[in-house]
Amino acid sequence: MKRTCRESVLSFLAFGAGVGLCIWFCIPLFWGVFHVGNGGGILFSLFLIAGSIWYVPLRNRMERSKHARAFRLFRRISWTGLAICAAWAIFLTGCMLWPVPAPSGEGTVVILGCKDGSAALQTRIDTAADYLNAHPDTVAVASGGLGAKEWRSEAEAIRSGLEQRGISSERVYLEVQSTNTKENLAYTCEILKSQSLNPTIIIVTERYHMFRALQIAQEHRVTAYAVPAKTPWYILSASYGRELLALTKFYLFPWLS
Repeated sequence: MKRTCRESVLSFLAFGAGVGLCIWFCIPLFWGVFHVGNGGGILFSLFLIAGSIWYVPLRNRMERSKHARAFRLFRRISWTGLAICAAWAIFLTGCMLWPVPAPSGEGTVVILGCKDGSAALQTRIDTAADYLNAHPDTVAVASGGLGAKEWRSEAEAIRSGLEQRGISSERVYLEVQSTNTKENLAYTCEILKSQSLNPTIIIVTERYHMFRALQIAQEHRVTAYAVPAKTPWYILSASYGRELLALTKFYLFPWLS
C-alpha cells in the first residue's frame, strides 16, 4: 500500500521538523555544551526523522499481519502519549515565558550559579553587575557550590566576575553549599537571616529559568522579584531542553528535587 497524498505531506513536514530541531539542538555542541537538554532534544529529533521515514511502511506491514489488532491499540496509546507530551511541553514553555515581577524597591540581589566559565554564568554576572552598579547601596548573595570538574565554587566565580565589573567584594556574600536551584534558595535564605540582610530578594538568572526560581522562592515564603539575564542564542536550545525536564521534575516529582 502506497502513501496517500496526506500521509506524504505529513511525513515531509515531520522530516523537515526533525531535521530543523536536530540542527537547533546540535548548535550548542560547537561551543562545547552537551548535557541532557540538547542530548534529549537530539534523540527526539532523530526519532521524528525515523518516524517520518518508516512509520507508514511499518504500519502497512503490521496491518496485514496477525498482530494487527494489538498494533492498532499500541498505535492509539502511542499517539495519545505523544499528544499529551506535546501539550505538556507547550504548557511548560508558557510557564517559562510567564511575566516576571520587576523590582519595585530595595532588596538583596541573588545571583544563581551555573557552570563556572560558561556563557550562561557570564551573562548572569553581567546582568547582576549592571543592576548593582545602578543601585550602589544594594548587596548581593552569589549562590552556587563546587560542581564537577570545577576548581572553585560557582559563588566564588560570580564574585570574581563582579569584581572585574567594578563591584566591591564587600558587597557580595557567598553561598557555596548548593548543587541545584532548590538548594540555592534554601541556603541563601539562611544567609539572609544570619547576616540580617534585606529579606526581599531580587533574583538574577536567565529568563527561561526564572519561573521555577520564583516558584521555589515562594515555597520559602520569600518576597522575590526578577532581573532576567539574556540567554546566549547558541546555547538556548540546550538550556530550554534541560529546563523542560527540570520543570517536569519540579511539578511531577517534587520529592526528587
